[in-house]
Amino acid sequence: MRGLYAGAGLAAARPRDDRSAQQGWNLDEIGLRYGVSRERVRQILCANDGPPARDVAAARRRRIERQAEAHVDELLALWRAGEQPGSAASTVGVQAAACRSTIARFATEVDRAARRASLADARGRVRTYSDRDILVSLTAVAGRLGRSPSPKEYATLARELTLPSLPTVLNRMGGWTSAIRAAGLTPLGANRRTRARRWTDDACWTALRRVVAELGEIPTVLSYERHSADRSDLPSSATLRNRLGRWSAITTQLAAERALARLAQRSDQPEPAAELRARS
Repeated sequence: MRGLYAGAGLAAARPRDDRSAQQGWNLDEIGLRYGVSRERVRQILCANDGPPARDVAAARRRRIERQAEAHVDELLALWRAGEQPGSAASTVGVQAAACRSTIARFATEVDRAARRASLADARGRVRTYSDRDILVSLTAVAGRLGRSPSPKEYATLARELTLPSLPTVLNRMGGWTSAIRAAGLTPLGANRRTRARRWTDDACWTALRRVVAELGEIPTVLSYERHSADRSDLPSSATLRNRLGRWSAITTQLAAERALARLAQRSDQPEPAAELRARS
């Protein structure tokens, strides 16, 4: 590993002990140390047969592991207290992978027993809620909103007010609607107008033909939706597509019907007298 980065053309500031090689510095770190750009470092290394990337990566891993090992006592203390390795690594300022590796190599059975005890104690401190607590929480959120909350609204306010979480409410009360009703509230949408009419295929075609007559043309999806807005005597465009198929097929059928109607209308009209005399 002699001369891994040193001797690569950085003569003005060449380290005496090849620390850059031994510590696996990256291009940014080398450039910062010697006051040159990352690109300049790369050019110098390429021009002087720099070390293989795998050697640099291996040196960098060892460097990161040594950094974690230097904080092994702090890492183990946090781990024994129940911290996750990623959280402990962030607290100490090392990489999570190196933290996990260090804990795996240095943790003793005493450390593991202490961690199990910490986790068990933490589980014992988890707050449990009674049914009454949940119902009071639902009522409080409804009072703040001025109406029954939706599941999403409750979840947001529950985090803000430290109330039972939405999954807790659903699991304990057997669903959102059951929970709302148990709290004496009215579920959202309970008072919405329901469609009493079930649209059959024939009823859908009748409604479409009426719209064609009203508009004087075969409607597109957008024009139909505008025309049928707030009209209870017309099905929605979604209902039409569910019952009759794709909109292009619907308009093709309507166009064929219009063409047949025009032909029938022409055949019913009497021929002009001039044409009759010409034939005779």
